[in-house]
Amino acid sequence: MAERVVNLLKDLVSINSVNPAYPGGVGEAAIADYVDRYCRDMELTVSRQDVAPGRQNILAMLPVPGARHTLLYEAHMDTVALDPMGEAGIQPVLRHGRLYGRGACDTKGSLASMLVAIEHLRERTAELACNVAILAAVDEEHAFTGILAFIDSDVPVAAAVVGEPTELRIVIAHKGCIRGSIHVYGRAAHSAEPDRGVNAIDGMADVLAGLRPLQFKATAPTHPLLGDSTFSVGLIEGGTGVNIVPDRCSITYDRRTLPGETPEQVLDELDATLNAVRAMRPDITIDRPDPALISESLDTESDSELVRVAAASCRDAALDTTPVGVPYGTDASTLQHRRGIPEIVLGPGAISRAHSADEFVPVDQQGHRTLCGHRPGVSGKVTGRHEDQRAHLSGREWPDGV
Repeated sequence: MAERVVNLLKDLVSINSVNPAYPGGVGEAAIADYVDRYCRDMELTVSRQDVAPGRQNILAMLPVPGARHTLLYEAHMDTVALDPMGEAGIQPVLRHGRLYGRGACDTKGSLASMLVAIEHLRERTAELACNVAILAAVDEEHAFTGILAFIDSDVPVAAAVVGEPTELRIVIAHKGCIRGSIHVYGRAAHSAEPDRGVNAIDGMADVLAGLRPLQFKATAPTHPLLGDSTFSVGLIEGGTGVNIVPDRCSITYDRRTLPGETPEQVLDELDATLNAVRAMRPDITIDRPDPALISESLDTESDSELVRVAAASCRDAALDTTPVGVPYGTDASTLQHRRGIPEIVLGPGAISRAHSADEFVPVDQQGHRTLCGHRPGVSGKVTGRHEDQRAHLSGREWPDGV
């Protein structure tokens, strides 16, 4: 089975699916066609959902007679830009037990594993007590429009496993994210007479000084799995020429939030800082538009049925069963906050390799039975390795109403 997953992953990596928000982005149309054909060849029930022109989610369903619940596997199809890998990013290479290529780790590795898992489960539907669905989503790397469109479709799911590079650790918590911009306006003048103008870059320097205390620890309480909230300024732009006093300067910020924080709390904290700078610098105008992105945090109970069964499957595979938290974001939080369902994040590869110049996924993780047989979301019991317990994540031990 491992060889089949790796060969499928090679196919997926060879398809350019760079998000259109990135340089050279062609979108997910070609990889969506591939996933569509692969699922139809399995005789799954396949539907396509328009998200944006030329961009469609693929939803494939494995129906189980008499099942009342549906478990969802979700992985995104888009990647970040090919650079710095260049064209080598879509020329997958298997070397020293690692498969290299853009998206191999984030997150076509998870997508390949889930496709092969559902292919394997298709041969054992008599042992399942829940439907199994797989969602290949667009636009996770930019604005989460793919998962948002799926949520709006009202397709009922009882629980979800979201594929991202977790090194096969069970992720039950991750940070959210609020991104936006801050603009400072001054007054332009000739650089030979700077006293006639108001330098917006100089004003922004005061804004940045005020924001500095938030950069490594914002005011939210520490989370046991996630640590502190953070604030980072990643972009700055200002001025039109070296001989002109700049009348405008802008920054883009990234605020990582913890479970329990609300956007209103975060923005109130930010505005309090900006108001202090306004009082100190009445000669400049400071504007904070509404954020461009608000992404929620993930927080699944460690004793939930989904986590317990995932841990049991990982234990069977001699993997670490301790639930963990991660600082980055995924589609999982969006689905959890809007549907209120239990979710975990699980997949091969390390986040440190995602988006990198040598992105890869270890083959021993990629072909691991924990991702190739899933007892809903993971593996082992449903695949028949332990016939006496095969019901676990297939739904027979889930409480009513999940």
